[in-house]
Amino acid sequence: MSWLVVGDGGWGRALARKLAQSAETRLWGPQKIGARTPKGVEHTIELADALDRTERVVLAVPVEHLEGLLGDAAPRLRGDHRVLTAIRGLTPRTHLRPAEAVALRTAVRQIAVLAGGADADALRDQAPAALVVGSAFSSFAAEIQAALTTPSLRVYTNPDPIGVELASLMATVLATALGIARAMKVGAATEATALTRALAEMDRVVRGLGGRANTAYGLAGLGVLTELAFDADNLPFETGAALAGGDLERAAEARELRAAAHALAARAARHHIRAPMVTAIDALFDGHLEAAEALRGLMGRAVGEE
Repeated sequence: MSWLVVGDGGWGRALARKLAQSAETRLWGPQKIGARTPKGVEHTIELADALDRTERVVLAVPVEHLEGLLGDAAPRLRGDHRVLTAIRGLTPRTHLRPAEAVALRTAVRQIAVLAGGADADALRDQAPAALVVGSAFSSFAAEIQAALTTPSLRVYTNPDPIGVELASLMATVLATALGIARAMKVGAATEATALTRALAEMDRVVRGLGGRANTAYGLAGLGVLTELAFDADNLPFETGAALAGGDLERAAEARELRAAAHALAARAARHHIRAPMVTAIDALFDGHLEAAEALRGLMGRAVGEE
């Protein structure tokens, strides 16, 4: 068995390092200045040749580069390839999930997604962390689980790739709302209300876009959201604080987070799914809404069954 990791940023390198502990692993991408190729990993600049030489591929490129990459790689991505997407976000133009883009643009059918609270630093430092693999193909999910699991990294499987992919993305966007509430010093009760509403919205969007009920309450959704809330020293909370203070210039620096909020709001609207928190965050980024008004809107919504 061999693996090809496409994308040699910090996340791609961390995954390649893990995979190389148990299998032959290649890494493709522009060699980062000053970055060493992980031990046991072969760095290659010939993507077509690398794809021809392996059946297991990990995509770890920025989401805005994914469709261009798939356009170039599609002729080499065969039906017998197995692809793991380790990308958070929706494609900027078409608002597709990464796994969805792979399925639509290539002949690949066995696809899995990777999500959770672990980042490149946690994997590199071997800090205790957990990830979840979402796939309808249980044997492929089990392969990934076996390849990545170590004493410091727990890897779980979930048969709902749509839910895993969406919940992980929504958790980072909705954590921005919790950051706004924290910065506004609204109190624990209101923060708790925001958290429960965020989870309900996450579950509603996941189900509305084809995922399963309750996936949002697992590691990819609730796990990521609570990790961000417990730490609070992270990009979504810092961006929420900027939005709470009306500092749109500083908030705009969170380019990927802003793009994710916009794409999620657009896709939810296209499918007529209620997503008031995501929509409010998108409007806050654009300067069309103020934080105090957004909070009043959240707390003033009509109540019903939980």
